[in-house]
Order: sequence, then structure tokens, then C-alpha cells
Amino acid sequence: MFGIWLKQFFTNDILWFSMLSNILAQFIKVLVNYIHTKKLDLKLAFSTGGNPSSHTATVTTLTIILGTRYGFNSPYFTIAFITAGIVIIDALNVRREVGEHSKTMNEIFLETSWGKKIAELIDVKTFKELVGHTGSEVAAGFILGVIVAIIDILIFNK
Repeated sequence: MFGIWLKQFFTNDILWFSMLSNILAQFIKVLVNYIHTKKLDLKLAFSTGGNPSSHTATVTTLTIILGTRYGFNSPYFTIAFITAGIVIIDALNVRREVGEHSKTMNEIFLETSWGKKIAELIDVKTFKELVGHTGSEVAAGFILGVIVAIIDILIFNK
């Protein structure tokens, strides 16, 4: 029984192409950053935020493959579509706001005279600013997700 589950796991193209979409997006983030800054920052491959949105790419690939495979009226597509909507809205709104708040807090503690004085007294942690996404970063993730889904459909469509 375990062998069957293992085989199903490793032959699950929907899972692997969705993960491929995520990995490609993370790699592209490093590339885009290098083009803009001329510095290779491999930490971006494991970070959230940036261009393209890997979360959007992943859920887009998953949703499209499930829709084409099982029908756009299937419960699989419905679950993926609703989840994708939540993930994308979260990336655009909630997480983006968290990033903006982090940027403001960092400016207060690192760039103001009273913030610097406070930092001398206590250990002030800087906040991660690259958390959410702009609309264009989400759009880029969506396009990448569509492309990866199309490749899967072309290969595995029976």
C-alpha cells in the first residue's frame, strides 16, 4: 500500500508542475534582481515578495491544470480557484501592507535621531520589508503560472 502511495506521489504531475512554477519564480527573482542591481543575491531564491510572485505562479498553475483536467465545474477546480483568490489578494493587500509598515518602522528606528537613541538603549530588530507584491509582480507570477500550466497540459493531456 505504501508503495502505491509513493508511486502516486512521484508521478503526480499536477504537484510537480505546480512546484516547478514556484521554483522558476524564485529563480527569476534572483535574475530580475541581478539585472537591476548587478549583484547576485541568492537569498532571494528563498524569500517572499519580489518579482514575480511565486505564490501567484504556484496557485495559478495548480488551478489551471485542475480545471482542464477535471473540468471547470469540478470541486477540485473550485477549491483551487477559491484558494488562489485568497493567496493573490493576500499577496496584494495584507502582505504588501505588512511590508510598508516594516519599511516605516525601519525608517523610524534607523533614520531618526530619537530612533537611533532608542536603538542604543535596546536591541532594535529591523523588519523584513520585502513581504508583499505590487500588481505587476502578481501579474508576472500569473503569466508564469499560465505558461507552466500550458506546458503540463501539452505534455500530460490525455
